[in-house]
This record gives sequence, structure tokens and C-alpha cells, in this order.
Amino acid sequence: MPRLSLDSLTLTDTTPMALIAAAAAAGFDTISMWVQEPALYPSPTCTAARLDDCLRLLADSQVAVETIEVFDLHSAAALDSYRPALERGARLGAGTALVLNYSNPDRAMSADLLARFAAMAREHGLGTNLEPVAGGKTHTLVQARDLILASGADVGITLDPHHLIRGGGSLADIAEIPAGMIRYVQLCDGPAVIAPELAATEAIADRLYPGEGDFPLVEMLRLAPGDVTIGIECPSLTRVRGGRSPTEQAIEARAAMEAVLAKIA
Repeated sequence: MPRLSLDSLTLTDTTPMALIAAAAAAGFDTISMWVQEPALYPSPTCTAARLDDCLRLLADSQVAVETIEVFDLHSAAALDSYRPALERGARLGAGTALVLNYSNPDRAMSADLLARFAAMAREHGLGTNLEPVAGGKTHTLVQARDLILASGADVGITLDPHHLIRGGGSLADIAEIPAGMIRYVQLCDGPAVIAPELAATEAIADRLYPGEGDFPLVEMLRLAPGDVTIGIECPSLTRVRGGRSPTEQAIEARAAMEAVLAKIA
């Protein structure tokens, strides 16, 4: 069984302290933690004021911080503003920082910013993973590969089936990525086809749990590296509005992950 991570967005508008507690109750090995504002929801950010509480809860649990979220390559000024969040992530014991190229259309500038971000992350003992995101300026696996190669930096890729499918990609794209470049895999599910105007809402508010939709998750996992942590990123306001607590959502999410992983074995 690979290491399993409960990624912050799965629990939508939940404090980082509740995220740690839910992950521990569900038996997750790691979590992703939002440290860079603004977050997609009001509550998840581990701010400086919450750092001591988070450190205490992590020390009392068996849960580690896998990655910190999320940093966009939109400008040099933005990179400078990320230093406090990277320092906070290092204190949390995180292994990697997650970066996106959501808003910068200049490929040469984005490559330079990626190299500079990776160097800055290394100063804090953090690796860097780039996630291609549907709707962003780097939205496919191949674009992410090319941006990393252009940067010359030691950067990995986060593979998310939502962004693979909604970004117009396919399983064949995974074979285009050099060995060792995919360093984190996320799980979620969804219908094979969705109206384009609904994709953004799906991404941040109502993904399906693994096994509930049509994504080729088993095939994707068979093509992906077998030695990386697998996270679940499944925000589900439907579950929140149905009264499920963060712990109940985490337990259900882990069970869904294990069901998919069992099909590979």
C-alpha cells in the first residue's frame, strides 16, 4: 500500500487543525496543507497565528505534512511574497511545495519563475511539484513537462485526473513524461463529459469520490509511478450539506481510495 494523503481541498471549508484530526482518525499517512493565502475557502490556511496549534496536533498524531499549497507563477513580486509561507511550511515538516502556472502566458518568464521558485523552496528544505490545471496557462502534462525542462530545475509533476481529463488530456499523455518526473498522484472521479462552464465549479466544489464516476483511475494508476504518495483531492459540498463531518468525509475518502487501489492488486 502506498502512502496515502488527505489533501486539504477535500474537506473544503475546514480549519487545518480539523484537517489534521480528521486525517489521523481516518488513518491517513500525510496531508497537504494550505499555507498561502488566499485559499479557495476561508478556513483552511495555516496562518502564522495557527502554526503552533498545528505543530502540536501533528506532534500528537502519526500524520505528516506531505505538501504545502498553493503558489502561482504569475510574477517575480509574487515569488518574494511567498517566503513567509515557505518558511511556515518548512516548520510544519513539509516535503514539497505545490506550484501552478495558472495566470502567466509568457512561457520564458514562467520557466524563469519556476526555476527561481524551486531554488527558493530548496532554501527551506522543500522540493517543488508543478501541477497542470485545467483553465490555467499550463494545463496539460506535456506542457508541464516542457516548462520544467525549459526551467532546468529539479521539479516534479503532480498528476490529477480531474485536470488530466478536463484539460483535454488522456492516459496516453502519461507515457510522454520522463521517468521520475511524476512525483505525486491525486485521486478523484467525475463524469466522462461535463459542460465546460461547469468544470471550474466541479474542480473546487463537487468532485466525485473514486469509484463514483467514469474517470479511468485504475488504468491511470497502472501507468503512473508506483512508488509515490497518492493523495485524494475530492471537494464535496454535497457531502458537507448532507451533514457529514470532516472525519466522516475523511473515512469515506480513504475507503474509496482503498477500493480503487485493490483493483490494481
